Amino acid sequence: MNSRQGRRLQRLRILSQFLFLVLFFYLLVRLAEGGATRPSWAGFFFYIDPLFLWLGLLVRPFLRVFLLALVPLLLTLILGRFFCGWVCPFGALHQFFTWLGPRPPKKAAVERPELRLKYLLLIVLLTASLFSVQLLGWLDPIALLTRSGATVILPGANALLQRALEAGPEPLYALGRRLLLFVSQRTSIQAIAIGSIFLVLLLLNLRRRRFFCNTLCPLGALYGVLAKFSLLRLAVNDACVKCNACAGHCTFYGSPYKDYMKSECVLCCNCLADCPTAAIDLRFGLPGRGRRPAIDLGRRRLLGAAGLGLVAAALPLSSPERKARVRSFLRPPGALAEEDFLEKCLRCGACMQACPTNALQPAVLQAGLEGLWTPVLVPASGYCEYECHRCTQVCPTRALARLTLEEKKQFKIGTAVIDRSSCYTYADGYNCAVCEEHCPVPEKAIRFREVEVANFRGRLKKVKQIYVVPDLCIGCGICETVCPRTDAPAIRVGAEEEQRGNPAG
Repeated sequence: MNSRQGRRLQRLRILSQFLFLVLFFYLLVRLAEGGATRPSWAGFFFYIDPLFLWLGLLVRPFLRVFLLALVPLLLTLILGRFFCGWVCPFGALHQFFTWLGPRPPKKAAVERPELRLKYLLLIVLLTASLFSVQLLGWLDPIALLTRSGATVILPGANALLQRALEAGPEPLYALGRRLLLFVSQRTSIQAIAIGSIFLVLLLLNLRRRRFFCNTLCPLGALYGVLAKFSLLRLAVNDACVKCNACAGHCTFYGSPYKDYMKSECVLCCNCLADCPTAAIDLRFGLPGRGRRPAIDLGRRRLLGAAGLGLVAAALPLSSPERKARVRSFLRPPGALAEEDFLEKCLRCGACMQACPTNALQPAVLQAGLEGLWTPVLVPASGYCEYECHRCTQVCPTRALARLTLEEKKQFKIGTAVIDRSSCYTYADGYNCAVCEEHCPVPEKAIRFREVEVANFRGRLKKVKQIYVVPDLCIGCGICETVCPRTDAPAIRVGAEEEQRGNPAG
């Protein structure tokens, strides 16, 4: 294949990456706008992810939409690791940052230990998932990019856009608001941590091309195993002069004549464009015996990775958070029982992106290490909007049961409790009706009773003290959010009497 044909394929690959990256962020933005009413579209990239097909097979009920992941698996057996080079939106970002980096010397090559690591990580994560400890979402590229996009990329871009428009002329600012170029600013309690991880992974491409894809990506490892048996392959013909120009822009610093690299090829087509003698061809054919050896992991490494997966599963299972009767955090409406929730949740952040009030935040260690980055409802950041059920509609694995709006309005997230030592109506003898006014429950879960109390001057005064009706309170958290005290809210929502799962069964 001559270099002109190679460059055409190269441009086609770049166009494909760009379109899939745009589609990814379009769907992510639509979540915030409430436009993704069909979960199948909102979770498109999750449903074509074979790692989550594996997860779906381990939990019940099985969601048939995950069978879409069979399509890229079957295409991998034909085309090789095309998904990594042509479809994966996270891979597209890595490819771009690789392009920004310096060109390495032609003889530079990825060492086998670096290629080996992602396969060992895949074994660790799959082994842990067999024991209901779900860690795939930590490193899966789709979950990682969704989480970073929801908590860092889109909020950061929105803030910069608002500042730029505010600093510009008034007509431009007014036009920006009219065209809805920005929305209410979101914040995240883990923006620095998640953003730092995301930025480091991107900047590592300046040192080593597609570092994450090459060394850490478990999805890339799965596709690499299957690519060993693919029908499409790169073949070197007699025109090859061993100039090694094909390695100049190769994603993995390899060459078509290095057999152990062939299962790593992501069909970037850079070698086809760079070869000066048209010595590289794309051919279809049955893989012969020994033609495409996989990276040799070794029996000891395989056993070691499986053992590490067992340890990764055992530690959370023995954690006290698993059996804790008292919890200091709230889950979103529709959340399954805690063990089932942790097993199904991808830590992807789709529910956080869909939440219009910024109430859902990625957990730090409230739910233990196993619950890292799972969604928790934080009234200090926002409240659960009474007329909204977006988060229950966009969860790709149904870790949040899909609730109708009426079911969600009845769903009990927790119960509000008054701190009488700081509430104005108790501690200071003042009348305050803010929480009662904002309570969205039609029957009002927060009410008044008139009592005679001594105020801070010692004089008797009739005050309407608030109280909570636990049976009516749904734990939405708006009372805590709007409490006028500036030191600490005088009413807090806890997980008391929390409801889990789908009320319909």
